[in-house]
Amino acid sequence: MEPDLTLARFPISFRNGNVALAVRAGPVTDLPRALRAMGLTTGVPTIVTVGAGSRPGQLSRLGPLLEKVVVSVAEGLEATVVDEGEAGGLGASLGQARLRKKAGFPLVGVATDDAVPADLDPAHTHFVVVADGGAGMAGWISVVATAVAGGNRAVAVAVAGGEPAWDFLDAHMRAGRLVMAVARTGGVAEHLAAAAAGRPSDSRAHALAASGQLVAVDPARGAAHVADTLRNALSRPDALGPAGR
Repeated sequence: MEPDLTLARFPISFRNGNVALAVRAGPVTDLPRALRAMGLTTGVPTIVTVGAGSRPGQLSRLGPLLEKVVVSVAEGLEATVVDEGEAGGLGASLGQARLRKKAGFPLVGVATDDAVPADLDPAHTHFVVVADGGAGMAGWISVVATAVAGGNRAVAVAVAGGEPAWDFLDAHMRAGRLVMAVARTGGVAEHLAAAAAGRPSDSRAHALAASGQLVAVDPARGAAHVADTLRNALSRPDALGPAGR
């Protein structure tokens, strides 16, 4: 198929006055070019968050961790963050953390074309709008993260998460992406942390651990330790090898 060269960006306006730039993407879209059409820089360190299906109680506790880890590292490394961009869930928690820190890094949400502004988090700066949601969303987020990173490093940060998070993790594993699971956040991240430590866990978590693409980090050692682990994964490719874990 020929590449789609119709890459006009368009605004998404929110009730609070915020405006995000967006592009539509399909199977033949030149995604790097589409991202650059929105003014984004590709070939940069990229963080993609995984927490689909997290419960409200889990999300309510994640704010400080997101601020001190994802927001801090993204700002310091001039990275871009990719997520689902939904008005509820982890995307909203991350958007609020970015606002509280008055951070300037790009926060790119992936959304379906039937979404209306009320469905989306107004703290996001950009959106990639796709036709197929559901299970297809996991693949799209992985593809967008790859396009943003270009030849640079991309790390998936898993916090909390319910059953839908497994599809996202599978997509990142198939992309060869490192997954950093944050222990003590509940849900799927707990299964991943247990598997990384060699403890009994979900078979899907053990499959990811066996791939060599999983590292777990314990926030009980301090948010600075978690941030350093993520920063090293994005800037030093060998930092989380067998000796670094």
